[in-house]
Amino acid sequence: MPAYKVIGKSGIPIKTPETLHPGEVLLMEIEARQLKKSEFAAQLNIQASQLSELLHEKRHISAQMAIKLETILGIDAEFWMRLQTSYDIAVERKRLALAA
Repeated sequence: MPAYKVIGKSGIPIKTPETLHPGEVLLMEIEARQLKKSEFAAQLNIQASQLSELLHEKRHISAQMAIKLETILGIDAEFWMRLQTSYDIAVERKRLALAA
């Protein structure tokens, strides 16, 4: 599996302090494609309330959901899982820093 990094002009990977939840990215994608959320939830075979929780960062993206998104949107499941993992790690790092 290829590693995805953003490389600056100096050749050093660029990292951002921003924590991006996959639900936020999914919301942007839904809006960009002008999809109705209720219809999209039905395509995912989930309740509209479950989609809303995901879009409002109250749910995580599972491997199963990532594959459903890949099938419907054509965006690799690995992309969604990388977003979720990066988000989880960033949140945990912040939590540990506050606890120290």
